Amino acid sequence: MKHLIMGTAGHVDHGKTALIKALTGYDCDTHSQEKQRGITINLGFSHFDLPSGNSVGIVDVPGHSDFIKTMVAGACGLDFVLLIIAADEGIMPQTIEHLEIMKILGIKNGIIVQTKSDIVDDELLKLSEEEIEEFVEGSFLENAPIIPVSSITKNGIPKLINTISDLINNISEKDSNGIFRMYVDRIFTKEGFGTIVNGSVISGKVSKDENVYLLPKEKTLRIRKMEHHGKETEKIVAGDRASFNLVGLKQKDIQKGMMLTNKKIKSTKLIDVELQLFHDISIKLWSQVILLLGTNRLMCRMHLLDKNFLQAGESCLAQIYLSKEIITFIDDRFVIRNSSGNLTIGGGKIVDPYPLHHRRRREKQIKNVQILASGKLENLIIAEVKKQIIPISYKSIAEDLNLEPNELIDVIFQDLSDEMKFFQTDEDVILLTKKKYTFFQNKILTGLQNFHTKNSLLKKGKTLKELMGIFGENQTDTTRKTLSFILEKLEENNKLEKVENTWKLASHNIKIDNNLQIKLDKIEKFINNSQNQVIDFKEIQETEIEQNQEKLEQILAYLLEQNTIYFLQQKYIHIDLIKKGKKLLIDRFSKSDVGLRLSEFRDMLNTNRMTAMIILEYFDSRGITLRKKDFRFLTNKFKNNL
Repeated sequence: MKHLIMGTAGHVDHGKTALIKALTGYDCDTHSQEKQRGITINLGFSHFDLPSGNSVGIVDVPGHSDFIKTMVAGACGLDFVLLIIAADEGIMPQTIEHLEIMKILGIKNGIIVQTKSDIVDDELLKLSEEEIEEFVEGSFLENAPIIPVSSITKNGIPKLINTISDLINNISEKDSNGIFRMYVDRIFTKEGFGTIVNGSVISGKVSKDENVYLLPKEKTLRIRKMEHHGKETEKIVAGDRASFNLVGLKQKDIQKGMMLTNKKIKSTKLIDVELQLFHDISIKLWSQVILLLGTNRLMCRMHLLDKNFLQAGESCLAQIYLSKEIITFIDDRFVIRNSSGNLTIGGGKIVDPYPLHHRRRREKQIKNVQILASGKLENLIIAEVKKQIIPISYKSIAEDLNLEPNELIDVIFQDLSDEMKFFQTDEDVILLTKKKYTFFQNKILTGLQNFHTKNSLLKKGKTLKELMGIFGENQTDTTRKTLSFILEKLEENNKLEKVENTWKLASHNIKIDNNLQIKLDKIEKFINNSQNQVIDFKEIQETEIEQNQEKLEQILAYLLEQNTIYFLQQKYIHIDLIKKGKKLLIDRFSKSDVGLRLSEFRDMLNTNRMTAMIILEYFDSRGITLRKKDFRFLTNKFKNNL
């Protein structure tokens, strides 16, 4: 059984609601105000089961010009439409407007119904039909059947039902494999149940045992009960008219325009769009308009990107600044009205729901938006990569495009342009532009060159953690994987070498002349002959062996790298003193298991308290000794390795 939604559209008082009652026996004018005024203000909902077994949800949208916003909300998610034209009045202003809106919203299938055929003669009915054929020429309804009916006498109703059945057989159901999405178009409370929300399911599916999210509030809700066509169900799929009884939600918390999903989706206040004007009006570079998207109605500012002004019948790219956060996807359709809200002037589709801010209309930016507008997945992926200042995971791209990650894999591996670079890890695929890849390579090489210049006597280079600085503050799992990949490639190309846990330029070599060797020997000897005490940088500098602070730091760094000296607690100490202390410890504990006090170790080493304390704390950090209150003991691990 197919799950499809049918809508009605047409001028006020052309008999849409009466037609639905004739088809279903249900009166969609349920509100008292609608009864009093005789027009449909809010969306009316019904359904009917066809002889084929297919069940069709019906959305009866208003026809009055004041309620165009509600008509757009109703058209969201429609599979096909009945365009209602009264035989006695023919084409009217809202008939024209509704057809334009349906074209903008991307509706592809429909039937034209001539209502009130019982109150006109055959000649007038024929004239009306000819007028309709001329009116729909060039639209998606150009070859649609035109069915005369009377909701009073039921003449033509059986033929209409058969025509609907035939049309449904040729319409594919919506894909229910994607993300579940439903704009909320009706909110009410029911005694004993609480808050109920209704809507047309645009995509995906949801089961009763799943959590749903109210967006953009990101509120997690539990489904108590779900209904489809007035009957409780365990599953709702794309194409259904659905009702949800939700736990954890108050009526005041929810508004039209919000969306129910089964996945958290980023909201946005800025969108890039492809725009078309169909009314006899022009708009300037900047304009104030009302955006109708799903069940949203928002005042917004619109900035044309590739034109300075737009005239009726023309199209262009634009960026729209929204007055509040919304949830929308690529290719979602919208309608715009003038700022007064009394004229529908055009509409289009979303090209990018999360664009960069195009403060200036640079040619490169416009070209990127034009590429996006093509709708090709490879172009969408490229655009998302180009937005980033750092590499991006294909999972993040899928999230931004509201797709499943596996939908991107084949395109990434086979169809991406030469300007893209990607690499694969065990669990991820990471993408960046070749330009950025080269930029990061050069930044690594330049950074290491500067490091070697300042540390010319060091064999080692920079650690992975230090090299992460090329990404600024963006220290993420993705940037770490990217850095590792780039370093490996630079090593393969003989640009880098790995030394212990660091990376250095392959071209970097240490050069020590006779004069430098003399200084190295003198400084080492001075530290070693420091009367069994640690010394600081200033004391070494006062020896006048090397007055230049930068060069002295390089010499000390070299001695540290050679493990000739150690730098502990901002003090320098020779390795011979460390070895001496270690031997004394072993000899001491071979004779006695009694704990060693700091004062005893000081006297054993013939040094001062500070030096003894620094050396013992070094032994603690290396797992040689273990401190218990004021005593030290050799660790079992160290004793076992003796």
